[in-house]
Amino acid sequence: MLDEVTLFRACASGKTLRARDGEELVVDSRLLRDLCRRGLDDIDPRGLTVEAARIDGDLDLSGMQVPFPLRFVDCAFERPVNLDGAELHLLVLDGCTVPGILANGLRVRRDLDLSRSRISGGLWTSASTSCSAAVWLCESEIGGRLICLDTVIDAEMRAVQADRMRVGGTIRLLHGFEARGGMRLLGIQVGGSLDLTGARLTRPDRGLALDLGDAQIGGSFFLIDDQTGRRPLLGGRLDLGHARISGQFLIRNADFEPTGSVTGVGYSSLRSAGTAVSAPGLYVGGDLSVEGECRIGGGVDLSMGSFSTIQVRRGSRFAVGGGRALDLTNAELRSSLLFEEGVTVQGTLRLAGAHLKGDLMLRKTRWSDPEDGSLVAAQGVVVDSAVNLRDVETTGGRLRFRSATIGGILDASGARLRNPGGDALSLQRVVVRGSVLLGDGFTADGRVSLNRCVVEGRLDCEGGTFADGLEAVSATARGGMDLRWARVPDWVDLTGAITTVLTDDPAGWPRRSAIAGLTYDRFDGSWDWRARRDWLRAMVPFDAGPYEQVARVFRQHGHPGEAERLLIEQRRHARRQRPPGGRSPRRFLRDTQDLLYGLTVGYGYRPGRTLWLLGALLALVGVMMMMPGVQQTLRATDPRGNVYAVDGRLVTVDGTSRPADATATAARQPTRPGPCGDGQVRCFDPVFYTVDTVIPLISLGQRATWYAETRTRAGTLTSTLLNIASMLGWLLSTVVVLSFARLARPA
Repeated sequence: MLDEVTLFRACASGKTLRARDGEELVVDSRLLRDLCRRGLDDIDPRGLTVEAARIDGDLDLSGMQVPFPLRFVDCAFERPVNLDGAELHLLVLDGCTVPGILANGLRVRRDLDLSRSRISGGLWTSASTSCSAAVWLCESEIGGRLICLDTVIDAEMRAVQADRMRVGGTIRLLHGFEARGGMRLLGIQVGGSLDLTGARLTRPDRGLALDLGDAQIGGSFFLIDDQTGRRPLLGGRLDLGHARISGQFLIRNADFEPTGSVTGVGYSSLRSAGTAVSAPGLYVGGDLSVEGECRIGGGVDLSMGSFSTIQVRRGSRFAVGGGRALDLTNAELRSSLLFEEGVTVQGTLRLAGAHLKGDLMLRKTRWSDPEDGSLVAAQGVVVDSAVNLRDVETTGGRLRFRSATIGGILDASGARLRNPGGDALSLQRVVVRGSVLLGDGFTADGRVSLNRCVVEGRLDCEGGTFADGLEAVSATARGGMDLRWARVPDWVDLTGAITTVLTDDPAGWPRRSAIAGLTYDRFDGSWDWRARRDWLRAMVPFDAGPYEQVARVFRQHGHPGEAERLLIEQRRHARRQRPPGGRSPRRFLRDTQDLLYGLTVGYGYRPGRTLWLLGALLALVGVMMMMPGVQQTLRATDPRGNVYAVDGRLVTVDGTSRPADATATAARQPTRPGPCGDGQVRCFDPVFYTVDTVIPLISLGQRATWYAETRTRAGTLTSTLLNIASMLGWLLSTVVVLSFARLARPA
């Protein structure tokens, strides 16, 4: 055993105490304590260095002030080291074996170095009544660095408990560092970075492996592999709730093994699967990057956090089947969220209420096995720039952006979304300042829903496949809709949708299409009214509104004839519809009337047909009135009651003297006076008589003067035919007037 004189002499000269060859160096802990009580004048500035010694007894430096460095290299301590409340210049335990360190309230002016040491045990203190720890550093202050290079801490319960520890420099838990038990660093303050390069933190129960809740890190946080390829491992949960990292947070080639569920921590109480990182309210001043071949077997909760950019690099993989892979609920990103090509995610990306001031980039990523059916749950998310979903592959879930606001375009070109029987892509109530691109190989084996979506740019579905249909009820696409899909969908619902330009192939629409209330200003493509007619006929069930919309567009762009044809087709299609319960007699009469209306004047859009009918009726009546047999049945009466035929007077009721009132002139004496009764009545003219009979809008006096006598059968027949001609003339003339009046009204 080392004597006191030798120890003091070595300390005064600054030499290292070593054992001689083949001998064991044993140092009494009481001598070390006595040495530490000496003044700085008796000690070399290099301090005390003990190498390859066995420290006998309890080394108790609690409450002491040691103004010189203490270095123990490859030493074995028989008992725990007690440094409670001590003030040290520097402490190095390099390659030592220590059965525990009790250092609550420790003050170290420079570094605390525990490199290559093996620390084990479980010490109990008043700082915790529920858990023991191998290393206690609560309320401690380290002016320089805390270094644990290749350190192994094997604890019965907790490896390190260092609540509210303050470190002026960096914390370096590097390379072969291993903590077999939880590390609780709650509320620590680190002036530099926290470096866990190659570190392995495990707990047998997969509970809390590293607790950095409320921590403040002035530099960056590194959880990366070392130069030899040793991968960092967290066999438990990393807790960063409400922590603050001023620099970047870098995770590279790390393994996160599954843990138990978290309860009672912010939004994490809703998680059903295991948790890898629980960090609600985390602030990262720089980027948060997941790089290399990271294998994350639990959820990452970053809800309510604030970050610059979050990047998940190529080769990373989240395996949280049925749970939340990455939770950014109500988080703020001052830049973008980027998943690089090739990233595989089993689980859900939750972005509800988040605000991304840059882009959301998910291009060529693969998603499966979601929580609650949503692979991307982005209700209410605000993305100031673009959303890139190009060539994304999904299986068994939907991409949901309900009530989101997107400042740029939403590009899902080439995406392959598989969720049979459910929604593949949901953009309900989304506001997109740019365009929505769902073409160029886009495939959705599931419903695509854009209900009440507002797209300031263009809705482009050219070359897309919508196996289970497209639903865009009350959607708005101010830049137009391109609906030239690669394959005819099962159904399309554009009820109440609004756009400017409709680009489509009329023959490429499914029969199950609902376009009632679809409003557009023009077509970009086919203006063939027959193609549009066939398109509208194919709609099931029938609706009159789409016909009127197409006709309005044709009329506004200089095709009034085609517009009228489409409106006529609308009435024909409506008449052919089978009413519920069959056709009643009343419905039959109405259909017959409608049929006649269509045949005669084309439902008011072909009034020229009535003119032809009027002409035919005029010709028919004119021919009839030129027949001698018909003319012989006509009679006229003067004011005195004399009756005349078309060729003279037949009967006179008094003499031929001129009366005082001059109501009639004297007739010549022959029994058959000349035509018109020698001027006593209006002369008969078959042409004018025909016009006066058929066209009631004007009066030529013929029909009022000449009438058919009914004492003979011929006269009765003539009178009947003339009355029928008059009624037909009234009907046809009225239809013509009403038809032209309707066409004169503004559309």
